[in-house]
Amino acid sequence: MFKLFKKYYKTDKTERKILNQTFFWLIYAFILARIIPLKWFNSILGEFKKEIEVGINENQIWLIDIAKKNIRRLKKRLPWKVKCFEEAIAVKKVLEKHRVKSTIYLGVSKNKNSKLIAHAWLKIGDDFITGKKGYEKFTVVGFFS
Repeated sequence: MFKLFKKYYKTDKTERKILNQTFFWLIYAFILARIIPLKWFNSILGEFKKEIEVGINENQIWLIDIAKKNIRRLKKRLPWKVKCFEEAIAVKKVLEKHRVKSTIYLGVSKNKNSKLIAHAWLKIGDDFITGKKGYEKFTVVGFFS
């Protein structure tokens, strides 16, 4: 446990700030995604069915890499299983705070038992930020920018 605190305080101040923001947004997304219906909070995700073209600079690439690293760190250490939708919301909100625009995609598919399954992923342009694994199996039903 002390190793984690030591590691936390040794990280760069900016990286630590992004880690804290990601943690806050993961908790917020957990509450949103598991308790509140999507139609009640879809406005905070952005405009529905509007894709945006984004040009990103070197500083923003660094920020995106830190956000990816932090989401992986937190997913391993949180006492609940972080779902793809929660992950996408949290990273989108952290990136928004730093003026990086992104798009959350929502997809559905059927599994082997013909049950409907869903997946969410976050992209900036053609680059995947979260949820890349297995996204091609899903049909996009909506996206928020």
